[in-house]
Amino acid sequence: MDAALTQFYHHLEREESLAAPALEAYTRDLQDFREFVGQKGRLSWETVALEDLQDYFQGLEEKKLPVRSLDRRLGALRHFFQFLLREQLIPADPLEQFEVAAPPIQSPSQVLSKPEIKALLSELLQAGPDYLDELLEQFYHHLAAERGLAPLTLESYSHDLQDFREFLFTLARTSWEEVTLEELQTYLGALEARGLSARSRARRLSALRQFFRFLVREEKISANPVELLDSPRLPLKLPQVLGEREVAVLLAATDPTTPWGQRDGALLEVLYATGLRVSELVGLTLKQVDLRRGVVRVRGKGNKERVVPLVPPAVEKLGLYLSQGRPKLIRGRESHYLFLNRRGGPLSRQGFWKILKGYARQAGIRELSPHTLRHSFATHLLSRGANLRVLQLLLGHADLATTQIYTHLDAARLREIHKKAHPRP
Repeated sequence: MDAALTQFYHHLEREESLAAPALEAYTRDLQDFREFVGQKGRLSWETVALEDLQDYFQGLEEKKLPVRSLDRRLGALRHFFQFLLREQLIPADPLEQFEVAAPPIQSPSQVLSKPEIKALLSELLQAGPDYLDELLEQFYHHLAAERGLAPLTLESYSHDLQDFREFLFTLARTSWEEVTLEELQTYLGALEARGLSARSRARRLSALRQFFRFLVREEKISANPVELLDSPRLPLKLPQVLGEREVAVLLAATDPTTPWGQRDGALLEVLYATGLRVSELVGLTLKQVDLRRGVVRVRGKGNKERVVPLVPPAVEKLGLYLSQGRPKLIRGRESHYLFLNRRGGPLSRQGFWKILKGYARQAGIRELSPHTLRHSFATHLLSRGANLRVLQLLLGHADLATTQIYTHLDAARLREIHKKAHPRP
């Protein structure tokens, strides 16, 4: 049973691109049902019967779960059993004949007693945190479906907003309408006391600003207290870059006679040739690479596509890897990913980071991050006369202001050269 659940979660993440918060909700709800039917002695999903579902939801109603929670759990179960049926893991869907009992319709003339009113208010207060989470899930869906944000960006939003959500829980807040400017200031002060940097606090505030703007637009709140807050002042932090000679030593450190050496040579050459983000690099598929034209077609942040040219050394090393190294790594299996790990699966960001650190040690480069080659690519192009607008397109930046940091970086390098070369230092 657990294997089928894992298969379903993998399907949601890989094929349906379900956002992390929604995937967590599915996992939580389905695991609860899994434990319930396990207690009834069910050993496989095909033995789950209509009566089990009826008993399960009857128990949830007796616990006085809000209607929206019942609907969410039923939706998760319908999705799961349809998946099982499609994969031929069950002969029939027990939910086909299942109907949720409609709430009783009371006469308008009925008057609630004081104890009944008190109990109703108590239920509404219990439903408050669930309502907070429901609006967060709507926001995540908006980010994924309408704005097309990448999974990693969604995960970052989820982490930051959930932290604020837990802060509200300590204040017993049950709706976003209750959030005040003073509470937001207290939260940001608490983040600073916890040692979070100005950059991290600015990111949290940005997530809150986007979320509250969404709530205003959806008419869930009447005013946005976040708009009254100023972002923390950030110091200008120039990205670390390598010199052209250091890059050459790093790229020459790979062994072109082994399958993984051929893969690593292609990895580093493509990264330096294109300036891709690491997530874009490891996510490349075979269809995105055109060696004949010498380009890669990249789908970056916001699901935006861009075409980036390759330099001849990158084309050459990619061709060697595709013809010799990759067939040995994949071992007769099928995969549409370009770069593979030693087991024939897709290479992860963490896997690439380990590879890069190993070659950095070989090349004698002490400080190197996965983004360093991207920064080096941008700086070297700019110093050789590339247009800033062209660089923006190559890097996939939505805003030219993001690209302009490389002009500051180049200016710093020019000042250093000027200092060393001027006859009156």
